Amino acid sequence: MDGPRLVGPVARRPRVLMGYPLMLEQLAAIRAAAPEVDLSYGDLTTQAAADALDDPELDAVISPRLPSDLSRTPRLRWQQLTSAGIDHLSLNAPWDRGVTLTNARGVYAVPIAQFVMAAILRIAERVAVREVAQERHYWPPAHEEALYTGAQLSEQTLLIVGYGGIGREVARLAKPFGLRILAVKSRPELRGDRSYRVPGTGDPDGILPDRIDGLEALDSLLPEADYVVLALPLLEATRGLISRDRIAALGHRRAWLINVARGPLADEDALAGALREHRIGGAVLDVFGTEPLPADSPFWDLPNTVVTPHVSGADIIAPRTLATLFSENLRRFAAGEPLVNVVDPVRHY
Repeated sequence: MDGPRLVGPVARRPRVLMGYPLMLEQLAAIRAAAPEVDLSYGDLTTQAAADALDDPELDAVISPRLPSDLSRTPRLRWQQLTSAGIDHLSLNAPWDRGVTLTNARGVYAVPIAQFVMAAILRIAERVAVREVAQERHYWPPAHEEALYTGAQLSEQTLLIVGYGGIGREVARLAKPFGLRILAVKSRPELRGDRSYRVPGTGDPDGILPDRIDGLEALDSLLPEADYVVLALPLLEATRGLISRDRIAALGHRRAWLINVARGPLADEDALAGALREHRIGGAVLDVFGTEPLPADSPFWDLPNTVVTPHVSGADIIAPRTLATLFSENLRRFAAGEPLVNVVDPVRHY
């Protein structure tokens, strides 16, 4: 099943509405990059604002939301998101209403991959243990030295679950450290990356992992991993992917789970139990099933657990990167060319 095709250039000057306040500073640059587009601004961050749209000449929105009733925007045929994930959208899918959806996958790969590598290095170098010693003004005796000694990454294995833009950039940063890299993805036969990518980053040809397998190989690969990075979209098929049994498999090598995707990819109750009982190495969690994370969540105080407030993709230059993607898609839209990052209506990514 394919989404609506944008065939041929728009006969008149296309009208596009930018609905994200965070992109206001980039508006002039985007206009300059695609002068053939009539680009205006209006805050569409609430459903009420989207529903209030009444513009029969509007062709597209750069917005998190569409109007519930498209009768007042009959020309609308393209929606661009600033997010990579689309799990926040309602069941009233854009493609079911004749609207092509494009997302921002690839835009946040660089900061998220840096976050992942910082986490891995923190774990390998036992930074937390060393920090406690410093706080105590404690210089460990020689017989305790092993407790403070880092592990060589060249002797360890990284399993990347989801080999899209984020996973590929994690692999690019991890490779020089000598980590053995395993990756699983839904279609391992498709090695190339056709999504947006910051120039010079990622793994466009899919050549960096030592192995790339399908998701069905996850059970056999988990016991080999020292670090497991979740970097795949949240879909019905991936919800709870890291199940109780799979969390138990992490205990084989005392592996650490690093989740920079979506909280519900893992069974959070099972994960909390494994952390509480020291059955796995630990977890670095930037995402949760409920956000903000409630103050009474057990994750705040579990041993060997690092909690961050969904900031792995936060990046002060993200608006500039988004502007590059938006400018290219605006140009393509006006020219009737294929858009970048079209979301597959069947796979939802």
